[in-house]
Amino acid sequence: MQKLKNKSTLFCLAALLLLGACKKGYLDINTNVNKPTDVIPGLVLTNALNSTAKSTTGSSSFYQFASAWIGYWNFSGAVAAFAEERSYQFTTNYSGVVNIWNSLYHNLEDYDYVEKKGVATKNPFYVAVAKTMKAYDFQNLVDVYGNIPYSQALKSTAVIRPGYDKAQDIYEDLAKQLDTAASLFKANAGKVSSADAAFDIMYKGDAGKWGKFANTLKLRLLLRQSEIPGRGNYILGEIAKINANGLGFIGAGETGAVNPGYNNSAGKQNPFWATFGYTPLGKTAPTDNHRYFIASEYAINFYQNNNDPRLGKLYTTINDGKGTTYSGSPFGPTANSGDNPEFRSAIGTGLLKSADMAQPLLTDVEALFLQAEAAQRNYISGDTRALYESAIRQSFTYLGADNVATYLKADVANWDIAADKLKLIMTQKWAGMNGLNDMESWADYRRLNIPADIPISNNPAASTRQIPVRLLYPQSEYNYNPDNVLGQGTISQFTSRIFWDIN
Repeated sequence: MQKLKNKSTLFCLAALLLLGACKKGYLDINTNVNKPTDVIPGLVLTNALNSTAKSTTGSSSFYQFASAWIGYWNFSGAVAAFAEERSYQFTTNYSGVVNIWNSLYHNLEDYDYVEKKGVATKNPFYVAVAKTMKAYDFQNLVDVYGNIPYSQALKSTAVIRPGYDKAQDIYEDLAKQLDTAASLFKANAGKVSSADAAFDIMYKGDAGKWGKFANTLKLRLLLRQSEIPGRGNYILGEIAKINANGLGFIGAGETGAVNPGYNNSAGKQNPFWATFGYTPLGKTAPTDNHRYFIASEYAINFYQNNNDPRLGKLYTTINDGKGTTYSGSPFGPTANSGDNPEFRSAIGTGLLKSADMAQPLLTDVEALFLQAEAAQRNYISGDTRALYESAIRQSFTYLGADNVATYLKADVANWDIAADKLKLIMTQKWAGMNGLNDMESWADYRRLNIPADIPISNNPAASTRQIPVRLLYPQSEYNYNPDNVLGQGTISQFTSRIFWDIN
């Protein structure tokens, strides 16, 4: 694995705390490895949480391929690009492959620093947050690449060519790390100092909510493995450990979202807004991605055909809201002038709320759907229907949509008439996760094949007409860590499945 740079002196403290002007991007930390310095762990934590938002749910990498493959967005005629996404044919140099790997391992170095400094200074809150967020990043890496450097990763010059751990072994260790984090959060609930809380740009030092975040993340890990034969007892045993800590899961209104003080200034906007919304000049100056990503025909049809009030929040009418109708494009063909933004729907105002919106990492929408699935599988106790309907309500709440009570009575969402409850839960989870975390929807599809009618690309270059089951390892691994990556064998985006993907 290419050696990532060590953290050193803080660059522009005022920019970190006050979001003042700075020559580099705010929250940046100097990475001059020739001048290592002891950095306050709280400052690194703030930067790390913001970087997670910029690298995951607020980044183009978490949407550029997953949004199309899972039926949410497509590509407009305003750009002659995205050939890899349309054809499923990409290389080890594909931007999605490279960016996710590099950004998450870089982010992991920050959290590793915070954890070590937390141990050294006997600050259990920093230790717990770092363990939790390392699990968040490592899980994303496993879900995209499978086996990855884990036990020998983050060793700096001590191990410059780390070995690869088995994905399932990593998952099992992440569960243990999250148990430890939850125990630390429980022991320190109400005890986090105001100084440390000020560096926490997600839950502001609320250890109880952090404990729920850790438990919910562990539940996500466990449900990933639900289709593996013989895994039930392991899952139930791990659920028992969650129950034992007594912190519960993320509930309605407890979304894990970061906000260091985003505002409508250059370099300081919410990352999702800055990526897919508008420049500081406003609606007359959309970003390139706002013009490049348009609505999928499949999604438009789903929401329209089911009279879903979320349609107008997830998408604009054509011409970025200037028209009166909704229109999406089919997935596959190279976009033409008919797919220009003025003829298609764009990303809507329920997702693009404002430049200062908080950036969710794990929403109450996802958390409640996870709990509904777990209850349906008899992994946890609870009213499955109530959890399911609460998840839909929170989806409407997040987007600012009305008439959720009417929607819950419609055939597409009605609990009473659904013959297959798990299919109902997962279909509505797909509908509710649109634009919140498209990588999670891609993972759910690989695990369960729901929705079953997700469109397959008909691009002429798509010689294998199958949604990829993973990404390739980045070329940097073949250049700098060749023995270990080659030991993983020949990797195919169509056949080299992640360990939990057995359907």
